[in-house]
Amino acid sequence: MSIEKSGERCGIVRLQAMSRLDLGLLIGRLFTGYWFLSASLIKIFERNYLFSDALLGPLNAFLAGPGPEWYKAFLAHVVIPNLRPFAWLDVAGEFCVGVGLLLGLWTRPSCLVALFLGLNYLAAKGFDNPAAGVDKVFIVLLLILYLGHAGRVLGLDGWRLKRAAGG
Repeated sequence: MSIEKSGERCGIVRLQAMSRLDLGLLIGRLFTGYWFLSASLIKIFERNYLFSDALLGPLNAFLAGPGPEWYKAFLAHVVIPNLRPFAWLDVAGEFCVGVGLLLGLWTRPSCLVALFLGLNYLAAKGFDNPAAGVDKVFIVLLLILYLGHAGRVLGLDGWRLKRAAGG
């Protein structure tokens, strides 16, 4: 989609010229990006996940919760002994996903990383746990964003693709 602007073509899509599907992908991408970015910033600045054992509390709650036994064993024998590297990976993953989705840059890889994170959060809480409802919604939303190529809608992925195509 493009518009005419003073006799020349402009690659910027106006919201009025956007289809409802594109608008839905844009809103979903921006909402999900904001959620992941804010979650990472809260873990960095309010909960001090990176330089303390703050992640240990939620992990112990997951161990006591209704999650699957194979995931509890993974948490107990792999994650907890390596708490700091996993805290950094979690925060870095959420931060990169948030920035990628907000900018619409590398949207599909960002969605895959977010799906991996969401599936881990879902496994930690347990599929039948009502607290995992948000994780299930995000997994479906991320699949829609991935399949819909959401970065092409007012995102840097769309600009990058047009530029690579010579347009």
